[in-house]
Amino acid sequence: MKWLNYHHLYYFRTIAKEGSIAGAARKLRLGQPTLSTQLKQLEDSLGRRLFERKNRALFLTAAGKICLEYADGIFRSGSELVQVLENSALSGRTDIKIGALDSVPKNLLVSLVGALLKEENCNISVLEGRADELFRELFSHQIDLLVTNFPPDMDSEKTYSISLAKASVSIFGAKKFSKLKRGFPACLDGQPFILPTRHSKLRHDLDHFFSVNRLRIIPIAETEDTSLQKLLGIEGFGLLPLPDFSVKDLVKSKTLSKLGTFQGVKEEFWLTSAVRKIENPLTTKIMKSFRFT
Repeated sequence: MKWLNYHHLYYFRTIAKEGSIAGAARKLRLGQPTLSTQLKQLEDSLGRRLFERKNRALFLTAAGKICLEYADGIFRSGSELVQVLENSALSGRTDIKIGALDSVPKNLLVSLVGALLKEENCNISVLEGRADELFRELFSHQIDLLVTNFPPDMDSEKTYSISLAKASVSIFGAKKFSKLKRGFPACLDGQPFILPTRHSKLRHDLDHFFSVNRLRIIPIAETEDTSLQKLLGIEGFGLLPLPDFSVKDLVKSKTLSKLGTFQGVKEEFWLTSAVRKIENPLTTKIMKSFRFT
């Protein structure tokens, strides 16, 4: 029976991800001759060439692509094993790591944290960042749950997603904009706006609404960070298109005024977990029970 050298497999995977032996050597802090030797030993043990060189660049062979797919699964399972064994749930307290986009309103996250604490005595960490980074963290089992404002376009065999809420989107502004409540939405023509960035679904829907209604708005700033959007809006720099629930307290305190609600524009929020061989029971429970209201 042949035994697989996992050090060699890890080096191969790093070379494949980096696209070159030089790049992998820098990342691993190893010499290029050492890596080349380890790769050759792996190819010899498998009896297959894993890379071919074209114009001084490395490309995976058919065998290399199969090997990389298995390597990803092996090291993903290894990462999961470490996370499970390090999890303090084994001593009676569960660790839960939540990933969230900057565009997710903070009160939704507060509600999720509250639901987790109500279910079980646990230690919760929240990590915010870009979607691509957070999905990598999810699939490598560095985070347990991911909150987004778009439906994950992922293999259903690798993820499980639920819709948390579908919220109406309205326009909010500082006191100086309160006169714009009359004649909505025509009153928005020529007004300054604090907008989400162009890659977001909400921005696409807003641009469509403005176009259909022939509204020429003035973009003052673009950001996915809803906290920054609110701060800019409170200072009176521009109008804010946001889900109603996310500014409820600011409207109640009269810090911001609601000018009107967009017809046909809504924002939906999703909760996603990655399929694991060893499920975190709290993650499984919250995916079945939690809905944001």
